[in-house]
Amino acid sequence: MSSVHRRNEIMIAVRRVGSVSVEELVDTYQVSVETIRRDLRILDEKGFLRRTYGGAVKREQTTWDMPYYERMQLNLERKEAIAREAVKLLEEGDSVFIDGNTSGLVLSRYIPDDKNLTIVTNSAMVTLNLIQKKGKLKVYLVGGEVDEDGKTFGYKLHCELRQYRFDKALFSCMGFGPEGIYYSKWEPLQIAQMLVEQSNHLILMADSSKVNRSGFLFGMVLNRIHTLVTDEGTPSDMRDSLRDSVRSLVISGIEGKEE
Repeated sequence: MSSVHRRNEIMIAVRRVGSVSVEELVDTYQVSVETIRRDLRILDEKGFLRRTYGGAVKREQTTWDMPYYERMQLNLERKEAIAREAVKLLEEGDSVFIDGNTSGLVLSRYIPDDKNLTIVTNSAMVTLNLIQKKGKLKVYLVGGEVDEDGKTFGYKLHCELRQYRFDKALFSCMGFGPEGIYYSKWEPLQIAQMLVEQSNHLILMADSSKVNRSGFLFGMVLNRIHTLVTDEGTPSDMRDSLRDSVRSLVISGIEGKEE
């Protein structure tokens, strides 16, 4: 296992259970104490957790978000599994919005080029992935100021986006739980709330690292979501609560679809 993969797993474990010890991590990954301590130091420096004597604990920072390039690599296999399930929800002739978060970028790699879809996005990178397919896809990049992640934002984006109506909208969030979804920044929150009014079918793509993770901003209650696509790392007791909130729950991986 690579050091990046191991650190990702450690971070997920801390977020899920609240704390970990050096001893149990050494036993789990069969590496030295020095290696685990180095992992925890790096994760602490990046703000993913807080080191303690003998281990680490969850760091609650509701306004903090990690850089885009790091989020892109985080839980990539889970995001790919989610994308493979989410793309099955797209039907011939659909008009679709895909947001510019990392889950949307991964999804854009899996959209088939032989399907007649009209796709709108606020991400230059999603746009590039799609137009390189050179198939039946029609792709629109909504305008606005461009941020460091290649996403458009601001007043011009909101004005243009209000002109569209979508059969399906696929988006993500910072965290989710039975009570709803959360964001760390205003821009993705505002886009998500606009999509509620402009889309016939809202599809939330959120990997299990976001379970029970709150943010500075509350986005919406879960019953506004038509389909939630997550992965098999979402705890079974949480799935029961999610089924009571969303209209359809899709679990990526070997377990397939649950409704």
